[in-house]
Parts: sequence; structure tokens; C-alpha cells
Amino acid sequence: MNIIIDRPQLVRVVLLYLNKSFGNLTQKTSPKYPNSVFYVDSNGEVLMEYEKENKDFYIEYPQLWNKINYLFSIGHFDTEQILENWLINTYNIEKSSLPPIPVGRRTRWNRLSNMN
Repeated sequence: MNIIIDRPQLVRVVLLYLNKSFGNLTQKTSPKYPNSVFYVDSNGEVLMEYEKENKDFYIEYPQLWNKINYLFSIGHFDTEQILENWLINTYNIEKSSLPPIPVGRRTRWNRLSNMN
């Protein structure tokens, strides 16, 4: 049986998922990386990074980007638009820094387990 939903319904479902799963990330900074703000989950894992100097916003590919594509069967462009909207509304990210850039596990993120 196929369930058909329209685009606005799909967007609402994806936004609900993002809010429930990733809507309570903590912002952290590190003296080692003064131009970045890191968004960390309750386990201390960095899921997103905003580089203030060049205004790039990076999203952990397997944890966020890939899950949305897999769970909701939506393409790159739709994922990008939904994430952009969610980041603006949830974390007040400046629109000029978007769209988010999907990345794999970034090398320096591995070194951030001790942020201070």
C-alpha cells in the first residue's frame, strides 16, 4: 500500500522530526576555534558548526542530512531547503550563511570532545 502525502505535509513531518530529534542542541565555543560555534547533542557529539568569519554552516552528513534523505525519501534540493528553513527558525542562523554544507565526520570535530 502506498501512502501519498503532499509537499506541505511532508515538510511539516520533516520539521517535526528535526525539532524532536535535533531541536535542543547546545551551542558551544572553543578557544581552539574562536571563529566557530558548534552545535552539540546531549552526548557531546558535534552535529553542526557555524564558522562566523566566512559564514559557512556545516551539518554532519550521516546524523542529519543523510537521515532526512533516507527516512523521508527526499532529494538534495528539498533537504537543503527544509534544513535552511529549520535552521533559521530554530537556531536563528543568518540566511546569508546558508544553505548548509553537508560534511562527513570533520577531522577537527573528532578533537572537540574536550571543548575547553
